[in-house]
Amino acid sequence: MRTIPCTYFFLLLWLLSAPLLKANNGTPVPKSGPPNGGLNPEVIKLRLKMMDCPVKAEYNADVAAYLRRYLTYGKKDTERMLTEGKLYFPIFEHYLELYGMPRQLKYLPMIESSMVPYSVSYAGAAGLWQFMPATGRYMGLTIDNYLDERKDPYKATEAAVQYLKKLYKRFGTWELALAAYNCGPTRLSRTIRAYGSKDYWKIKNGLPRETRKYVNRYVAACYAGTYHNLHGIRPGTPALYHLQPMAARIYSQVSLRSIARLTGIDLRTLRMLNPAFVKDYTPARPKGVFLVLPRESWYTYLDYKSKQSRPPLAARP
Repeated sequence: MRTIPCTYFFLLLWLLSAPLLKANNGTPVPKSGPPNGGLNPEVIKLRLKMMDCPVKAEYNADVAAYLRRYLTYGKKDTERMLTEGKLYFPIFEHYLELYGMPRQLKYLPMIESSMVPYSVSYAGAAGLWQFMPATGRYMGLTIDNYLDERKDPYKATEAAVQYLKKLYKRFGTWELALAAYNCGPTRLSRTIRAYGSKDYWKIKNGLPRETRKYVNRYVAACYAGTYHNLHGIRPGTPALYHLQPMAARIYSQVSLRSIARLTGIDLRTLRMLNPAFVKDYTPARPKGVFLVLPRESWYTYLDYKSKQSRPPLAARP
């Protein structure tokens, strides 16, 4: 259990009269005020100190501004993002654990894409992890007229985790790794050389405006993800959750409309389950592509595909 400095002793005495919850590291977390109450800076500071976060989580003007967005006037959107997180966080956690990365990086797509897998930015970045085309291809993602794997929650997540690991290995701190993820490693390296320092907090003013605020915005997203229940935010159940989506590899070109007719899934739902397909069909590829269907629909589809001479499916990791 992490030791709490003496400066917070009297604050804790006051807070102990309120109910206590657990932080990720097992330390009791103070709950104060009504569920939708204001943001008490001293309470926020204490929670940030106890929060499991790979970067330096300190209360400052930028963090406070983003917390107001996530927890007050924008709380409905935060609730929506955390609702979608029930579908996507297990995917993120799987790959983060697989590559030995901090679990709290799962909150990064909250600030990248607002947890929308088919989102595309004005600059051309796409998917949950907002890969630019060049970076996506560099990390092995297929991006063409038929398939955009930046929008594939599985493929894009593995690529993003690998990319973040490369950036951390190159720059040495998570603050710098996140900055490089946002503005690019070349831009960050140039700023490091200009300032003669690898301390993110000393060089951040030389970075693009968005990157200067990026780490603080991530801290606020971590806080919202960790302590949302203390602010009256109650994530619901994702629209696709009850379908129990399951992914498997297919090799041939198949129309999504024909799959919809065969399985009884409406086409809109099928598109939502498979945002990486640019057209309304699966492209034929030697290595196959992943198709996502509700678990129950796979029985119908497998029966249909069993007539093909080539084994159509391979289990997805």
